[in-house]
Amino acid sequence: MSSTLYTFPISHFSEKARWGLDLANYPYNLKPMVPGEHIQTLKPLVNDLYVPVLETENGIIQGSGNILDIIEEKAFGHKASPEEKLMEEKVDIQIGKSLQTFLYHFILDYPEIVGKLFLLEPAAPSDSVAAPEHFDLIALSLKRRYKITPKNLEAVKQALDEGSKELIAVYKNQKYFNGKSFGRVDLTFASLMGMLAAPEESPAYPWFTSVQMPEAFLTWRKELGFELLFDKIKEFYKEFRNQSK
Repeated sequence: MSSTLYTFPISHFSEKARWGLDLANYPYNLKPMVPGEHIQTLKPLVNDLYVPVLETENGIIQGSGNILDIIEEKAFGHKASPEEKLMEEKVDIQIGKSLQTFLYHFILDYPEIVGKLFLLEPAAPSDSVAAPEHFDLIALSLKRRYKITPKNLEAVKQALDEGSKELIAVYKNQKYFNGKSFGRVDLTFASLMGMLAAPEESPAYPWFTSVQMPEAFLTWRKELGFELLFDKIKEFYKEFRNQSK
């Protein structure tokens, strides 16, 4: 029985799991879902309705880090050190969760952008796409889930800056976080910040290039000062990202 990976097409945590599975040559069926509509699909499987979810013959595994746990030796050739695991958890929170908050902060005022990014198949840049059904309810739910308030955005920006500065200090001196080979921290940081660097090898690339992101987002991304990290992400994608699905 082949496993099934439940994802959202633009989800960076989904990409983290998907990249790991592909790197390990792990057999799975890809099941992309539309946010909101995913509830009925995931309800019989998990209590907390977030992706990625890997359904295997041995049970359900939820969360990108937990999915990497089952394939890390095959994907990376070794188990992660305690230092790598700790940094991975920090990147998940400071980079991954922070960028979820900022993405929705910038796009929720643009229903047509959300409509395109939520599609199961990428649209062409010239296509007109309607807002998702019940968009006002979806937007309200996302604002609550990611605590999109001025006060929280300040805290999230500080977390993003702190995490990124720590990564810059590492990657300006060495190619890989562990100093030896491509590992969990490298994959985690590249997949979770990939939405900003926009490597062409990313599965989500066709979705993000199908929309014209708000000017405020483009200005914010330029002012972050993460060019060294963006270059490293593109390098990792070019060298290590082979899609199986």
